[in-house]
Amino acid sequence: MNGSSKKLKTTLLLLLISTLFFSTSFIKLPGIDRIADDYFSESIKAATVAYATTRGVNAVVSVVKESHLELAPAGVGVTIAAGQILDPIDDMTERLSSVLVAAIASLGIQKLGFEVSEAISFKAIAILLLLTIPLLWMGSTSTPLVQTAIKLSLILLLLRFMLPASALISDSLYSNWLQPDMEHSMQKLSVVSEKYHEMSSMTPEEGRGFFSSLTAGASDNVERTRLAFLNMVENAENIIASLLNLMTVYLTIFIVQVLMLPLSMLWLLVSLFKSRTLDAFTSSLACRLVPVQKQTSS
Repeated sequence: MNGSSKKLKTTLLLLLISTLFFSTSFIKLPGIDRIADDYFSESIKAATVAYATTRGVNAVVSVVKESHLELAPAGVGVTIAAGQILDPIDDMTERLSSVLVAAIASLGIQKLGFEVSEAISFKAIAILLLLTIPLLWMGSTSTPLVQTAIKLSLILLLLRFMLPASALISDSLYSNWLQPDMEHSMQKLSVVSEKYHEMSSMTPEEGRGFFSSLTAGASDNVERTRLAFLNMVENAENIIASLLNLMTVYLTIFIVQVLMLPLSMLWLLVSLFKSRTLDAFTSSLACRLVPVQKQTSS
């Protein structure tokens, strides 16, 4: 009777804890969830803006690269092969674009993983606790199953906080170290990328004849292309330095968030799953929940 009474109390306790976990699954945890959600959203937005800016620079390079522009310093016409001068910038923008695509994809996957973990982790723990209840009434033979359910619940609880913890670490790294360099580089590159919007919006002037508008439009195109080329040549060193800075920032984000933090957390999970301390703790807790073997064996 004493054993049945204890089982009943344990059942009610598990029902209460399961209900609490299930109810909490619909609520964002104060502080940590908001910071993690803001970090993923802002990081994806910043990476997308950086990608758009980089592609804008690349577009300007593409317009100018294969052209030959007639410049006339001191009254002497000089033909400059734009492609040879702009090749380093073109290569850098292509490489940076690939890094940014990978960074955006990884951030998007982690944001999705965070949202899935936020939605199902506590629900899964609640279900595991409910499944533990019938095991309590099966006797001592169910102790290993109860131990497994407890271990899985602890791992799910840890998983629930892993991605937010990863986001907090990355946000601290980004805000204190990477963001100033990124904003400075973006400011320099935006001056070049804005030329793309000007060049893409070039249209013949209205009010002119057909052939006259074509001539005026062609002349305007040449002049704008020439000015864009001169601007890029004059600022080539700053442009390449800014592209390198952005590549360094997003390679760091990629390495930290896609390789270092996930692998370290995976190692932590595997170590915990194989930990003798965790096995001893869950075994002791399972024996407390299912104390029948001590009473029936005597």
